[in-house]
Amino acid sequence: MKKESDTVSIVQYVSEKELLDFAVERDNIDLAGIRNEYEQMKREQYLSKHNHNVWQSKDGKWRTYIDDEDSPRGYVLKVRTTEKAIQDLIVQYYKDKELDPYIDQVFQEWNDKRLMFGEISKQSYNRYENDFKRFFPKDSMLRQKKFRQITESDLETFIKLTIHEKELTSKVYSGLRTIIRGVFKYGKSQGFTAISITTFFGDLELSRKAFARKKIDKETEVFNETEIALVKSYLRKRGTIRDLGVLLAFETGVRVGELSALKKEDILRNRRCIHIQRTEVTYKDPETKERICEVRDFPKSEAGDRYLMIPESAVEILDSIMKLSVIPHFSYIQIMLYSAELKRGTA
Repeated sequence: MKKESDTVSIVQYVSEKELLDFAVERDNIDLAGIRNEYEQMKREQYLSKHNHNVWQSKDGKWRTYIDDEDSPRGYVLKVRTTEKAIQDLIVQYYKDKELDPYIDQVFQEWNDKRLMFGEISKQSYNRYENDFKRFFPKDSMLRQKKFRQITESDLETFIKLTIHEKELTSKVYSGLRTIIRGVFKYGKSQGFTAISITTFFGDLELSRKAFARKKIDKETEVFNETEIALVKSYLRKRGTIRDLGVLLAFETGVRVGELSALKKEDILRNRRCIHIQRTEVTYKDPETKERICEVRDFPKSEAGDRYLMIPESAVEILDSIMKLSVIPHFSYIQIMLYSAELKRGTA
């Protein structure tokens, strides 16, 4: 039986090459000394990751909490007789997570690193997080196994069950496929799996009949001429800046995110057009979890940078919006963003 006083071995999994690389960086070839130095460095890294307090109780014993998804509170209390023993427990916990993670841990690393390297936007980062929660609930079969234990058969069964049970369309399935491809490519690069996900998807056969088909009822999805007239009349009658913004969208076909990002200089009166060249995005901050609205000085895609010809009715709407704007130096629709900033306390 392992005693609490036993030292948690970190370097037993470390290759000589990794140790030599570590030695070169420090101009030191004393492997015995390097092992000790490397182990201490890794130990400090693991301890720094711990997200709970460590304290000594009146009985002299040391206590901390360890994350545990199976616990109703999400963490469990751990008790050891010495400070070193409680630190060993923490080190072992994070070492196990690093060397033998579950799929949710691999996903989080993959998503975090792509955001850190600027490969995706914060908006996309949030979308992938939401998609993962949707497709991989805590009771899903792939989250019950260590990542390295997941087989190609497990993957195939999971994908087909998810398509069937969640009634995925082919378009929605592409989102699931993107996550699986990315997570398993990253997992293989980290040595967590031997599965070649490119080969797997190349061999995977999915019947078209397996996908749900979204039926669009034109009577409910699209306004008819009578309904459009009624909506426009209602918006003009109320005449708030938001109403006029929606009315402008009716007249020009501009998207909501583009509408919110319009600035005065985008309105080219002499050419009777609007230059669409930026867009508003919303996302949840990865650290604070606060909902953020911001304007980006570029459109959603290259094709989004365009000039929209506007009718005389749209010019009249723009004039009305400008009269209602309480912040003249802001854009026509910027008051919407200003309201959001007031709520966040940043205005």
